[in-house]
Amino acid sequence: MGKLNKGRWMIGLLFFVALVIELLYIKSYNVSYFISPDGYNYSNIAENFLKGHGLVNTANFAQGDDKVVRAVALTREYVVGPIYPLLLALIYGLFGFKSYGMVILGLHAVLGAASAVFAYKTGELLFGKGYAWIPYGLTLGYPLFAFWGMYVLTEITYVFTITVFLYVLALYVKEIKRPRFKILLILGAVIGISNLVRPILLLFFPVLGLWILGMHRGRLKIAIRDFAIIVMMTIIVMSPWWIRNGIKYHQFIAVSNYGSYEFYLGNNPLTVTDQYFVFSQPSYDPEVKARIEKLPISEQEKEYKQLGVSYILQHPVKFVQRTLAKEKNLFWQPVTPRDGDSYKMQGDQWDKWYLLLGLLGVVISLFQLRKYSFLLLFTAYYSFIVSMITVVSGARYRLPVMPAMILFASLAVVMALKGIGRLAKVNPRIGRGI
Repeated sequence: MGKLNKGRWMIGLLFFVALVIELLYIKSYNVSYFISPDGYNYSNIAENFLKGHGLVNTANFAQGDDKVVRAVALTREYVVGPIYPLLLALIYGLFGFKSYGMVILGLHAVLGAASAVFAYKTGELLFGKGYAWIPYGLTLGYPLFAFWGMYVLTEITYVFTITVFLYVLALYVKEIKRPRFKILLILGAVIGISNLVRPILLLFFPVLGLWILGMHRGRLKIAIRDFAIIVMMTIIVMSPWWIRNGIKYHQFIAVSNYGSYEFYLGNNPLTVTDQYFVFSQPSYDPEVKARIEKLPISEQEKEYKQLGVSYILQHPVKFVQRTLAKEKNLFWQPVTPRDGDSYKMQGDQWDKWYLLLGLLGVVISLFQLRKYSFLLLFTAYYSFIVSMITVVSGARYRLPVMPAMILFASLAVVMALKGIGRLAKVNPRIGRGI
């Protein structure tokens, strides 16, 4: 009992320290929050929910040349994952509508601190308690987490769900011979919740199934049982949202009703792979755009999706080549000084060192595949899927994969410290021999 209480006190202390650091970072800026058109859309949905209208979007927003975001004529209702608008509604219910500052202080700072604690717990499982402080410290020290946490956006919420997802996967690896039923249920629930923030993990199930089969070394019945429980729990968590969308919109909407435009643009053969996404990218086919934009919104989404899929099927080799080129040229590129200055980031120069240290950890992990394969698969999957779907620069869109990269970076630090420790033990003996 005493050991349990001590563990809880330790977690509480880690959370408190992390929260103070998060708040100090926010304090270091002259503003307490940033908000973009996307942020206003999420806020609008939260306000409608509190007014009793449900999770609906009743206004559109755009940023003008003067950088000011204004409401514009409603051209479409955006359906987004319900988790983040509900969290905003919780903050607004406590502090009033448009309490953007409290969203950052009362939600994002808390989730950021909790992410550091889960990174610590994952470090305990992978490296041992003596080294768990490394992923904890690297998570708190990564400036892009803190910076994007100052935006009223889903980023920090999604980073948190991914951090928890990786922690539960690490638990599953530790108990692989006889995983607890509870762990399987939690893993499925975490995947479902993460998808209801942003649906990137929807396509992860084939990868997860093959990985589970490999981890069980051919024990097919056990692998199928574990996978089936995880999938079933994910469906249970997500199905209320599916039912709601089916009743309201008379169509199946897994999570959101937009993104097909970006998907087509990302796979359009005319789109260049070293220039990040803009709606007016010069390589975009204006005739296709003019034809499709005459259709209703739902038909536009369907048409863009079909065009993107047809290109992939017709040019599979080129599709892979282009996706890998986008990973290299855009996704894995560190924040440039120009972008850092443009966004007025603090500490953005550290991004490249995190990536380099993480890459070193990736190489080291190849010699311990059974233990770290889940991190490798998630990193490869996420970067490929994001690069496949659209044309984006790193930074913000890379954030959800950084919990895995921080664990890789931690592995590199752990191995270096262990190497130094071994040398320190050998040197005194050499001295005595002389």
